[in-house]
Amino acid sequence: MKLSSSEKEKLLKKLKALGAKEEKPPEHAQYRLRLNDAILTVYKSGSVVYGGKGREKLKELVAETVLSDTELPRIGCDEAGKGEFVGPLVVACIVADEKCLKRLIELGVKDSKKLSNEKVEELASEITETCHGKVKLLIPEKYNRAYSKFKNINRLLEAVYREIVSDLCEKFSPKVVVVDKFSNRAEEVLKDVVKGARLEVRPKAEDDLAVAAASIVAKAVRLKTMKELEKRFKVKLPEGNTGLAELLKKTPKELHEKLFKLHFSVGGKK
Repeated sequence: MKLSSSEKEKLLKKLKALGAKEEKPPEHAQYRLRLNDAILTVYKSGSVVYGGKGREKLKELVAETVLSDTELPRIGCDEAGKGEFVGPLVVACIVADEKCLKRLIELGVKDSKKLSNEKVEELASEITETCHGKVKLLIPEKYNRAYSKFKNINRLLEAVYREIVSDLCEKFSPKVVVVDKFSNRAEEVLKDVVKGARLEVRPKAEDDLAVAAASIVAKAVRLKTMKELEKRFKVKLPEGNTGLAELLKKTPKELHEKLFKLHFSVGGKK
């Protein structure tokens, strides 16, 4: 998770009032505090690192600070597989209420791109146990059929996001909907389905915990589906866009629509 500037200042005052002592911060850190047998380091980027035996108490204090400044419930959305030639496209949205957000803070949720695949799968299981949400999985066959209709990946994504956001807003009445920017038209396309919630569409929105959680769930579903495709078709699939020419040569043509996004070039570029 990442703290905003106001949250960093609020947390510093709160911990000092509880008797925390400032220590010399490491490089790139804004401050470091020791409270009894626990240490908290807050970096200029907003990242937080806990240390010492009393770290769980510190996590609770950080959670209280973040919760006091956060509009709840909120929905965060992200996708996985948009830029990959191989495998599915997955869109996920997570509904973060107070219970969910506390759990996300405890888990140390952050952008899935900064986590190992094993950690992504582990966290996704924890997230889906605590938080409501919705996932749309487009395996390559379904993706290719949908793409033939929309002729553009962003138009396809707009339709998927509209469906999920509309459904979740109807059910949970969020105060805020935060979406990692996937197209220049995203805000225009979604503004009429958020049911009065404030809509935020921006790049690198994974600094919002609900969006970070959605990115983790989307990636975990993609990873699981990639394994299922490998097992079903007895092939080894790359995670990124490497070795595609060789992969295409080795893969029977009748499997291409079942494994690949066909509108991509061999190099994996649109």
